Amino acid sequence: MRFVGIDLAWSPRNRSGGAILSASGRLLAATSALGDDDEILRFVTDALPESSPGLIGIDAPLAVPNDTGSRLCDRKVASVFGRYDAAPYPVNRQNLARYGGLRAEAIRQRLEASGFPHDPVIERQAETRRVVEVFPHPAIVSLFALPRTLKYKARSKRPYELRWRELIRLRDQLASLRESTPPLLLPPELATVPVEGLRGRQIKGLEDLLDAIVCAYSLLYAWHHGPRGYAVYGSPFEGSILVPMTGSMSQRIKTRKLLLLDRDGTLNRSFDTRPPNHASEIELLPGVAAKLQQYAAMGWRMVIVTNQGGVAFGYQTEAQAQATHQALLDALPVAVDASYLCPHHPEGTIPRYAIHCPNRKPAPGAILDALERFGVQPQDCLFVGDMDTDRQAAAAADVPFAWAWNFFE
Repeated sequence: MRFVGIDLAWSPRNRSGGAILSASGRLLAATSALGDDDEILRFVTDALPESSPGLIGIDAPLAVPNDTGSRLCDRKVASVFGRYDAAPYPVNRQNLARYGGLRAEAIRQRLEASGFPHDPVIERQAETRRVVEVFPHPAIVSLFALPRTLKYKARSKRPYELRWRELIRLRDQLASLRESTPPLLLPPELATVPVEGLRGRQIKGLEDLLDAIVCAYSLLYAWHHGPRGYAVYGSPFEGSILVPMTGSMSQRIKTRKLLLLDRDGTLNRSFDTRPPNHASEIELLPGVAAKLQQYAAMGWRMVIVTNQGGVAFGYQTEAQAQATHQALLDALPVAVDASYLCPHHPEGTIPRYAIHCPNRKPAPGAILDALERFGVQPQDCLFVGDMDTDRQAAAAADVPFAWAWNFFE
């Protein structure tokens, strides 16, 4: 696998940056001198010959269905990363026409014809060929745990002294990834490249080169860690942006919104009249993974509330039930903030589990505990389930409810 990053100039009159990383994180090539579309495509195809697996990350709008206004993916990224000064510019077909047309969209179409589908879904360490839209600003905030974006771009009244300091910070942050997972292995001459004193095209060239490396590393990080290592905003047709998501960044974007989820028949398949009783029986239902990723990307907390009354009848031990539940947690593409597994049933045959438990649905005990635990109001929650007991528990807690087959369709 190789990972190609392109910091694409919106106009072909300007130069673009390009970088190529190996799966081990070694920088194989980097340039800030890519010119027209043909030159950019040659750079890509030289790195990824026919049938060679690889991911291409382009910092430019690859799909722009809207004539005016802004894309949904841009608005979503802004709602999450705007507080870190990492919101994208509004993009539409009219304003891109000022730069000579929809350049990135045309490049994407040519890459698709060469066997690179436009699809941001990346499985963990699976060989594939994809082209994905990426965006360095939120990537930098996430990867380096920064409170704000780095101010190295040319802006009105922004002095060179500030740009030099911030570009040095970016250079040094990238060099520090040598000790990360996955590593980024820069050559010494780039890890210590002089910055102070650069002006005009020189500083712009270094910006483009480092941004292209960020683009390539964003995909390496997503590929290495799989779905829990990135967030996707939008869809390929409407426009989508992939952002590498570290564990700390996932926590930083958390909001006071809570997605409460039943388990069996909602997240995973059930077996006729029984739930899965072994880790090998866990199978996610269609639509679950993608929907949970969408909510996690927007900062929703997630809590599972499940009845496992089979424990009270001796069909499995509580330890076996917990092991099966852990298998479900491991199969999900997102981290769950809390789980409430109730092993009780009032008619059970094992005395210590044969009780009326406030956490057993339709009782709302688990939901109410989660609301208090995370400081969330009922109107800022949604309970998703497939049984009437789920609906009743949500109603008892005054929480909105959705049927699983509608929510995950």
